[in-house]
Amino acid sequence: MRTRSTLMALFAALSMAVAAGGCGGDGGRTQTAQADTTADPDAITLSEAQLAEVTIQATAVTEQPVTTTLQLPARVRPVADQEAYVTSLVDGRIERLRARTGDTVRRGEVLAEVAAPDLSRLVADLRQARDDLDRQRRLQERGVAIEKNVRAAERGWQAARQRLRSIGLSADRIERVAQGEADLSTLPLVAPLDGVVLDRMAVLGDPVQQGDRLYHIADLQPIRVVADVFERSLGAVREGQSVTVSTPMNPERAYDGVIAQLTPQVDDESRAAKARVVLGNEDGRLQPGMYASLTVEVTGDPQPAIPADVLMTGASGPHVIVQTGPRSFRRVYLDAAADADGLVAVPELSPGTQVVTEGAYQIVSALQQR
Repeated sequence: MRTRSTLMALFAALSMAVAAGGCGGDGGRTQTAQADTTADPDAITLSEAQLAEVTIQATAVTEQPVTTTLQLPARVRPVADQEAYVTSLVDGRIERLRARTGDTVRRGEVLAEVAAPDLSRLVADLRQARDDLDRQRRLQERGVAIEKNVRAAERGWQAARQRLRSIGLSADRIERVAQGEADLSTLPLVAPLDGVVLDRMAVLGDPVQQGDRLYHIADLQPIRVVADVFERSLGAVREGQSVTVSTPMNPERAYDGVIAQLTPQVDDESRAAKARVVLGNEDGRLQPGMYASLTVEVTGDPQPAIPADVLMTGASGPHVIVQTGPRSFRRVYLDAAADADGLVAVPELSPGTQVVTEGAYQIVSALQQR
C-alpha cells in the first residue's frame, strides 16, 4: 500500500489533469483528462504520469475446481438401538425407585418395582398350571395318562408363562416363581441395556398405567450427530463424505467423522433431509440434545476462480479491480463470500481476465475521489 503522500500526489495529478481540460489546454492532455472523468462510476483511465505513481500487479482468472464449505445445523442424538424407555406393562403403583437421572446402569439391573393387584392372580395361575403339568407327566410315566389331557396341561403351562413374559419377567424368574423359590409381590422393571439414565419420569407412590414410561436410558458411546441438509445443498452432500463436527459448548474441540446415512426423504416442514454421523464419545462430552455444527467441504467442477485474498469489500459488497487496458481499470462487483479462504468462484469473470492484486486500493481511492 502506498503512503499518504503518494496518494495525495496521485489525486493532485488527477485534479490538475481535470483543470487543464477545463481551461482548454493542449489537445492531448484534454483527451486524457476527459477519459479520466468518464460518467461510468466504476471505470477509470489513468494518465502515464498517474500510472507511474502506482505499482500495478495483476493475476489472471483461471478455471479450477473450487472447494466450498457448507455449515449444517445439527443436534446430538443417541445412536439408533442404543436408547430405550423402561415402561410399566401393568396397572399399579410405584413401590420403589432404585435409579436417578444421571446414574449409570447395567442391562438387567432392577430400576423400579410396581405393585399390581393382578400379580397374585398371575402367580396363582402359573403355579396351578405347573402343578397340572407335573401331574399329567407323572400319569404319563405310569402309562395311564390321556394324551389330550397332557397336551392341554402343556398348553396351559405355556400360556401362564407367556402372560408373565409379556409383563417383563425373565424365563429364569418365572421358573423360580413357579417352583415357589421366588415371590412376586411387586413387578421388577429392569434396564434393557447398559447406559445412562437420561430422565426419570416417575415419582415414588404414583399410580401407573400399562404403557407409562418411567425411565429414559441411552448408551452414549458411540453417539450420533444428526444434521439438516436443506434442499439447495442436497446435491453437494453424500454418504461416505468426510465431515467435521463442533459444538457451541466446546468450540475448540473438533470431531472428524463420516456421513453414515443420508435419509432419502425431505421433511415437509423443515424442507431438509437428515445426515447422520456416528462419533466416538469416550470422554462423554457429547450429550444428547446438544446443538452442533456439521462442516462439509465440497469440491465442484472447474470454473473461473481467483485467490480469495484478492477480494475487496465495500458498502456495496465484495468486488475486484479488473484491468481492461494498459491504463484502464474497472471495478466489478461479485456474488462471493468476502470471508472465503483459498479459491473463490467468480462466474462473472471470463478466464484470462486480469484482476489487480497490487495497487487496487489506490485505484479504488481514485474512483471515489473523482
